[in-house]
Amino acid sequence: MSDGDYLDFELRIETLGTDRLRVQVVTSPVGSVSVEVPNTLSAEETARILGILDGSVRVSRGEGARIARAFGEKLFALIFSGQVYAAYLASQSRAGETGLRIKLGLDDAKTLEELPWELLRDPNGDFLVLSRTTPVIRYPRLLTVRPLLDVSLPLRVLVMISSPNDLPQLDVEAEWRALQDSTADLRARGLLELHRIDDAHLNVLQRKLREGTAFQVFHFIGHAGYDDKQQVGMLAFEDPRTGGSLLVSGEALARELSEENAIRLVVLNACQGARGSEHDRYAGIASSIVARGVPSVVAMQFEISDSASREFSAEFYKALSEGYPIEGSMAEARRAISTSLNNLEWVTPVLYLRAPTGVLFPKRTSVSHVNAGGGLRDALMRAPLLALLGVMGVVAVAVFVISALSSTGGNVSLTPSAQIATFTPTEPAKPKDIDLLVSSLRFLPPKPIPGQLTTIAIRIENQGQSESGAFEWSWFASTSGGNTEPTLSGEVRNLGSGKSITVTTSFRFPWWGKFNTAAWVNFRNTVPETNIFNNFQQRLAELEELPFEINFANLPDGELLESAPLPEDAFEVWGIGIKAQGGADCADAVVRSALSLDGVPELVTGKPDGAPGCESTPVEFLLNAVEDDPQVVSVSLGYIPSVVGTYTLEMLGGDGAVKDKISFQIGSGSLNKVSLLTLTGRAGEFDLARLVFRPPAGAPTVIRSLARALE
Repeated sequence: MSDGDYLDFELRIETLGTDRLRVQVVTSPVGSVSVEVPNTLSAEETARILGILDGSVRVSRGEGARIARAFGEKLFALIFSGQVYAAYLASQSRAGETGLRIKLGLDDAKTLEELPWELLRDPNGDFLVLSRTTPVIRYPRLLTVRPLLDVSLPLRVLVMISSPNDLPQLDVEAEWRALQDSTADLRARGLLELHRIDDAHLNVLQRKLREGTAFQVFHFIGHAGYDDKQQVGMLAFEDPRTGGSLLVSGEALARELSEENAIRLVVLNACQGARGSEHDRYAGIASSIVARGVPSVVAMQFEISDSASREFSAEFYKALSEGYPIEGSMAEARRAISTSLNNLEWVTPVLYLRAPTGVLFPKRTSVSHVNAGGGLRDALMRAPLLALLGVMGVVAVAVFVISALSSTGGNVSLTPSAQIATFTPTEPAKPKDIDLLVSSLRFLPPKPIPGQLTTIAIRIENQGQSESGAFEWSWFASTSGGNTEPTLSGEVRNLGSGKSITVTTSFRFPWWGKFNTAAWVNFRNTVPETNIFNNFQQRLAELEELPFEINFANLPDGELLESAPLPEDAFEVWGIGIKAQGGADCADAVVRSALSLDGVPELVTGKPDGAPGCESTPVEFLLNAVEDDPQVVSVSLGYIPSVVGTYTLEMLGGDGAVKDKISFQIGSGSLNKVSLLTLTGRAGEFDLARLVFRPPAGAPTVIRSLARALE
């Protein structure tokens, strides 16, 4: 893109009734689509998250973060479903590092307009607004938008600070210093100016704007609120006679600001500046200003603390000074709040944008002062490449990433790929009609147990009129973030018109919970198709809550265990670390995999080279747990006693002290038979627990299995 801008993904959300929505992709890099979906958001959960964000509902910081995450993922699943999700994935891939701007048209959303859309969270990634590559903006439908004028440096910011004597006093001087500090370098180089208005009167602003100085940014620091009775947003200016508060409507402020066509950004650093009315879309302060044609407005939808306000302003203007567009600067400011304050106030700022670009600074011949990590410099460097790609051919559909629709317990995290592929015919050919689709995705068994070998069956059809040629199928289900490649994949050599094929593969799910998986056909777009929106099929894999038993026959990736020393992290995917607890005499002892005389796999201990000695070394298991996973309440260890004596299983705390243990006296009648040692506790006790199996002196350590069970 030129001038550091994004690719657009414009969504229009319309409330059809009490229980249905229409979601339209109006514009995107891959086309448009419209779907109708049931509204799964309840009034209770919406009221709760709004209460947490505005401070009227008190919860712990951890509980608030958990509720916000769950709400954001549910909101994402509601909007990005079916073909909308396919278009989003393809658009995100095409955008690559340039970034995809999510434009929300909420004019017909009614009460949903008041939702905290800044909480939209991809379950396989993060909150969208916390990344510069996926900004979320409010995009109101307007009849006219003022054209942007060319900006000559320096960029001028007009700052009005209002602190009426009858309202709680704000630390306005600290905010002013933060603005000065964050723009010091830019001001020193003559690229930006800060102009302060201390007398917060509407007529003073009117005269200041009339002086002839072209201001590009208006920044208000003060109090604001929303009059529920009049259904209108109000700013607290200062009464010139008393110094007390004088309420000014957003419409009145917008009237003055709209007189100066140079102003392209308004920042309202005041509480509830973004709040509007269901009955009048332009009753709010920010919406009134946007309606008057100001290209972009930043406002606060909830109360914001002084510290969060300072963090936001400082990082926002610093990012702008480095050449980032408004949307990217918003993401930087949000992350600054999140990092510094570790609360949810990063949700509070809202960006309304009607300008064709969020780049405030004009293009410069030299951008050496801009950070190499992003912003205008990268955008300018990318522009020729993107132009070339537009000439060369068709930009491909992305590597797919799973989006959890209602995940509450699993630890799957799948990330969309930033890869771009092209299809360039080598010679002119008649157009082909190829339409590959995934018609079904099944698991056998339907509800597997963690660690159980599961068959994945994917049915693929070609609804086009031409043969497909070779193409790739893929299946995505990952237990770690950042994956850009399929979990499993394969190739189909050819699929004729109207033909279908079922491909199968195997997988072992690593843990309990719900795994949102998907099959994708032709995800690298090596075959040109007439329809890309039916290339994937999602399926929720909900695992059976039966005991998770490891018999040490296979590694998590399905490979058979060989008779060799076992790495400590061999079963890390399944939440287990294994090592020998040798002590001084057997410090080099290792855990080895071996086969018994009857061919059963088991774990033993000994010297690394297999030499005699250290066969009675205890074995330590480190049990790891992931946040939000179902909590284990019992652990059973299967072992083979070969010597009469006491066999013990201990649970150790982080300090090495024994928290619990179970011992069993083995008599001669129980030798060489599988025996169990089981520890049972409360939920959470086995999170990050260390278990140690101790055989009696002279008894070889022989372990057959380890099982964990839920409550």
